[in-house]
This record gives sequence, structure tokens and C-alpha cells, in this order.
Amino acid sequence: MVTKIFGDKKLTITPLSAKDLKCAKEYADFINSLIKEDAKILMNELQTVKQEKNWTIAAVKDVKNRKKVYLIARDGNKIVGNTSVELGRCKQNHIGKFGIAIRKEYRGIGLGKFLMAEVLNLAKKKMPGIRLFRLEVFKNNKSGMALYKKMGFKTIARVPKHIQYKGRLIAEYIMIKDAK
Repeated sequence: MVTKIFGDKKLTITPLSAKDLKCAKEYADFINSLIKEDAKILMNELQTVKQEKNWTIAAVKDVKNRKKVYLIARDGNKIVGNTSVELGRCKQNHIGKFGIAIRKEYRGIGLGKFLMAEVLNLAKKKMPGIRLFRLEVFKNNKSGMALYKKMGFKTIARVPKHIQYKGRLIAEYIMIKDAK
């Protein structure tokens, strides 16, 4: 656990653990805030507490089995951000798929950069076979793309009309970074 100041906010960063099995309502509140905002994430259907509880059970199991690393940022008891790297399967078990989400009012204060650096380093330690990080990003997520480039990711592909966003089909970019 780490407590750090971002702007005027004192946030706590913790890895996902069995203690989080009691926090399904917090997770539902967090993901649903992003869905209601129509944030640049793939999810677009509100989640129930039961769905989040099931997700948390699976995620804790994946962390325990070293298939995923996961960090949560909290402002008190309120989840304000999360990030993960999930190991690929079969012939892609050397690739870590990166993801991050931050509540609107907590963006632009350095939290994303901090979480990203922490989770990538954690993935290298906890998943020794990892060789490559991969992410997908909406074409219109300029701030996300800027952060990913700053953190060493390179765009390798543009997939046209891959994402439905606000009634339009937009491109998705695939970015990668060596895990060295």
C-alpha cells in the first residue's frame, strides 16, 4: 500500500487482494460512473453489484495464479482509478494486456502516469515470462495516447471502424512496448 498526494488529493494505491471481495458495491459505483460518463472504455452497460462481485472473485483468483496484476486507487473508500496487466493465454502467454481507468475528476493530476508505471513494474516482477505489453486505445483518446507514448508505447496498428462511440464507428489503435 502506498499513500501519495496528487494535486490536492491524498490517494491510497493498493494491489487487488482477497479483502476486495467485500467491495463489490464500490467497484460497481466506480465502473458505472465511467459508463454513465460515456468514458473511452469498452464497457457500455451498467453493472450490478452481483456482476462486480463475480468479476472480483475471478480477478482475485487471476492475481493469486499470477495471470494478472491489478492496482486500485482510492480517495478514502471511493475507488477513483484502477489499472491492470493481464497475461495472454496459450501462444500469447508472453504478452501482458494493459488497461487503465480513472474517474473524470481525478484525471490530469498525474495519477494515470503513476499507476501505469507501478503496474508495469509490478507485472515484470510478478509475471517473469512477460516480454511485451499491449494496449488498445480509442482514436479520439488524445490524452491517453499521449501518456502511452510518453511511457514508451509505440503505435503498431490502426483498426478502422472498430469501436462504437457516441453513435459513430471510430478507429482503435494498438500500441505495444517491450517489457525489458
